[in-house]
Amino acid sequence: MREADFFRDDAKSRAAQAVKAVEAQTSAELVIAVRHRSGNYAIVAYHFGFGAMAAVTLILLVTPQVFSIGAIAMDGLAAFVLAALVCANVGALTRALTRAKTRRLNVETAARAAFFDLGITRTSGRNGILVFISTFERTLAVLTDVGIDTKALGVGWTEARTAMGAAIKQKDFKSFVAGFERMGPVLGAAMPRAADDVNELPDEVQ
Repeated sequence: MREADFFRDDAKSRAAQAVKAVEAQTSAELVIAVRHRSGNYAIVAYHFGFGAMAAVTLILLVTPQVFSIGAIAMDGLAAFVLAALVCANVGALTRALTRAKTRRLNVETAARAAFFDLGITRTSGRNGILVFISTFERTLAVLTDVGIDTKALGVGWTEARTAMGAAIKQKDFKSFVAGFERMGPVLGAAMPRAADDVNELPDEVQ
């Protein structure tokens, strides 16, 4: 499955159905947010370009054939531009050249910003949950408001998060939805839905 599949209309519709299904079991309010990427990785492309430029320049300097300084400079510049463009447009290469810690930090930072931008903190019971997906980084972040006691949710909560995270790494939308829906019984047991519960946050993917 491609990363773009997470943005298709049918996928968004299926995700909204999953939100409704989980919220039918619990008083918690859940929001799914999907982003193409959470960080700016232009510096990675620049470094890759400089590396290519250095390699080409070194080869031209040590080769038996004699090149003019102008030719060496032009070839080095061409190598930089070409390598930087390739890196900037090939996601797999950028990911390979970026530390996992950096990617994770970028996603966590973007998720915290979305948590406030989407109004997750404005529910009356402070019981909002953000499930944040960043497809470029293939990383999941789950943030909870102060009204959610994640320790009380037990191993079922951890297993659901692990299942969703693994699905995102594999770009498997169906498995993500299955993992998401596993939160329903877990949240329902700890925070059952009341008859007068009001839906305070959107069910649609943000």
